[in-house]
Amino acid sequence: MKMRISLLATALAVAILPAAPALAQQQGGLPPGVDQATFQRDMQEAAQYPLPADFLPRMTATIRAIQAARIAPPNAPNLSLAQTIDRTASVPGLSPILSAHGFTPREFVLGITTFGLTEALIQQPPPAEAHAPQPNPANVALIRNNPQAVQALAQAMGGPGGSQQ
Repeated sequence: MKMRISLLATALAVAILPAAPALAQQQGGLPPGVDQATFQRDMQEAAQYPLPADFLPRMTATIRAIQAARIAPPNAPNLSLAQTIDRTASVPGLSPILSAHGFTPREFVLGITTFGLTEALIQQPPPAEAHAPQPNPANVALIRNNPQAVQALAQAMGGPGGSQQ
């Protein structure tokens, strides 16, 4: 099973940030059902959310435990962070796994969103005119200083270089 965590920030970081100026002028630029103010607030919150020092190995272990339990986190690309957190909290069997790894549903969603957003901003910095949120410098350092742990998490998530089970 390929882990699909298509949270708002991951979609944003890969597809929307580089084209933000044009999208701001187009009604269809944001995911359906997400207003621009909520979208911007969510992206700012995710960009600044502080990842704990042990985030990478702990999230990798969490993702693997979720996969082992055959639980699919919500596919929620059109939801705000708050809605995604609520939906995540309601997935049967997910909260005990998150708790066992030291995450609340909020910490899980914000953590994985922050990771995806920060990694994307590092890999493909948007143009200055995009007015993209600035990632938390400590998160940038965590990701840059731990390439093997980043790769392990990406593989666990089924991302680039990840398993295609």
